[in-house]
Amino acid sequence: MTSQPAPASSMGHPRSWPRAMYPQGQTSLHDHSTFIPFADLQAPHDPGDLASTNFALWLFDNERAYGEFNVANLSFLEGGLESPFSNNIHYDHESLTSRSQVDQTPPRHADIPDELISEHRRLELVNCLSLFRQKQNEYDSKLNYILQESGNDFPAINLDFLHECVRHYWDLVSPRLPIVHQPTFSPSRCPVYLLLVIIALGAAQIHSQSPTGEHEEYKALADLIITSIRLEIFGNKGAVPPVDLWIAQALLLVEFYEKMYSTRKLHETGHIYHCVTLNLLRRGSPLIGKAGLESPPDEQNGVDPATDDRTWWVRWAETEAMHRVVFGAFMMDILHAAMFGHVADMAPHEIRLPLPCDETLWSAPNPESARQKEAALRMYGIKPVFFLEGLKRALHGQEVRTHSFGRMIIMFGLLSVGWHLRHRETHLKWLDIAPTATETRDKWYQILLKAFDDWKTSFDDAIGTTSLSNSEPSGPGQQSTPNGLIQSAAVLYHLAHISLYVDIIDCQVYAGAKRLVGRKVSSRDLSNVNTRMGVWAGQAFTRRAILHAFKLLHRVLIDPRQKKIAPIQELGGNNLGAIQYSARTDSDPHRPWIMYYATLSIWSFAQALKKQGHISQPLLPSRPRRVGIVPEYLSRIAKLSELDVATSATLCDGLQELLEVVYPLLSLSNSELLEEACHRLINCKELMYSGGAP
Repeated sequence: MTSQPAPASSMGHPRSWPRAMYPQGQTSLHDHSTFIPFADLQAPHDPGDLASTNFALWLFDNERAYGEFNVANLSFLEGGLESPFSNNIHYDHESLTSRSQVDQTPPRHADIPDELISEHRRLELVNCLSLFRQKQNEYDSKLNYILQESGNDFPAINLDFLHECVRHYWDLVSPRLPIVHQPTFSPSRCPVYLLLVIIALGAAQIHSQSPTGEHEEYKALADLIITSIRLEIFGNKGAVPPVDLWIAQALLLVEFYEKMYSTRKLHETGHIYHCVTLNLLRRGSPLIGKAGLESPPDEQNGVDPATDDRTWWVRWAETEAMHRVVFGAFMMDILHAAMFGHVADMAPHEIRLPLPCDETLWSAPNPESARQKEAALRMYGIKPVFFLEGLKRALHGQEVRTHSFGRMIIMFGLLSVGWHLRHRETHLKWLDIAPTATETRDKWYQILLKAFDDWKTSFDDAIGTTSLSNSEPSGPGQQSTPNGLIQSAAVLYHLAHISLYVDIIDCQVYAGAKRLVGRKVSSRDLSNVNTRMGVWAGQAFTRRAILHAFKLLHRVLIDPRQKKIAPIQELGGNNLGAIQYSARTDSDPHRPWIMYYATLSIWSFAQALKKQGHISQPLLPSRPRRVGIVPEYLSRIAKLSELDVATSATLCDGLQELLEVVYPLLSLSNSELLEEACHRLINCKELMYSGGAP
């Protein structure tokens, strides 16, 4: 056996993928909003100029094998110095950082279990919190109890409090971003700033999981930590290329908090610093997986044989964790581009890594168990699957033998391909260049859309249609299965279809938004959006996206396969027993915003058709509330295989009630962005009965 296990996929059997027919006449794409900066996919304007080194050609050509993609002509910044393509890469004893995380941390205390926080570490945390509070320009009164000082100490920050925060991190945050290796992690020996970020995220979970919005002091403490800690992290000597593993982990977790658990201001801060994190990963070797001369020398010959296994295990865990940081950054990059209208700064071809290892190997509690599980995977012939190889196979409807986390990463890759295809067209139009490769481009769209459907079929066959819903934790101390930022494969699948055809920026302008992505919406912006939306609503591919919006809402709110998160008591009315959802206690912070995105898409489509006279004016808002019809309204459309023109003309009958149901659901969230979204939904309802002008 080799001294280190290679990342492996789960033990599964190959399955053939069904060949669903792609509907005809759905090939051209919606013009993208002028709000979005332009980025292109490196694809040629003329099919005759396609070269063997072109990534797009290699990706979409099913005849070209994985090893035939030549990266020699890609630029240095994109390709790095080395690539695992066509190479037999061994990761034995190679760390992806030039410094060992173990070497940076305090020595182990034999009397303190690794999962516990020592009193010495607690005092370190107290000192950091005291400094953070002194540097704050504004003091939050909610911190009065938790940071009440007594003898240069904060008694409320006791060991039980800290352990509770860390436990909530492992239970609810780590499955979203499984980038910290719990079996080798020690709260008393890890870098203190990484522990503070973990505590902040855990404290935020305690607050957000409270059905009545209690424990506001936990959220205030989390905000204090997050608003103060990034500059402290950047001030560390490891925050330069090649970046230390813990630095990359901490920055990604800080961004996750800022984007999904905080204020509008912090959300925008997270977006701004996202590129910094990506560039720290680029300026080194994390994206291509081989550290080369940056790796520390092999020191194992001088290691005490008694500690040899643990040293090997920790080094392997660091390598695997850095891979996962890269995939976490990639998933966050494309997901937030699709959800919020941000720019996707990372391209799939930048990542030349194997997919993350199997969950059983990642969660092995000790080196002996890890070796046994690695040997079992090898015995069954399970080999590492490189991300680009898996992406290419999935794009062409071929089975990718990997676990659920790896499958979700592949879907994020497909989503990224679609995003870059769509925005390449926008780039060419901005340059006033007419694309000449229309036939090739249309063929690529068809391949991609079919790949979405094939991926979902394969996922359901391999993992099960209800497994992800049932894997959500139902109480403290229960962890869900690590599957990436979005836990539900169905939600990610429907989001991919929606985001390819529905521009979230255009929809929000259409609904009356006055400011977006940091700038004021001008009257010309609004006029341009109104023109685009009229054309968009009349196209067949738009109806396909709107159908997926209905299916997504039905899956979250109605589908019996979906785990019932919490009953809705706040809505009142009759026949609402079928709706079992609460944004306040949803452990997935992305799902409420995705619900808003789907609802806004449906309203924009119906409103545009109404302006064109294809939908009759809805009844006046003074009619009795009929929110009880929402389950039937969603079910009626979601069960369709195709949304035709005739059915589209009936969407206003029930849309008002849908807005009245989704609004209070989202209003329960603690997110400032969702508060803005709720106000926009109210405006949507008002626009339904006005002349239609925001």
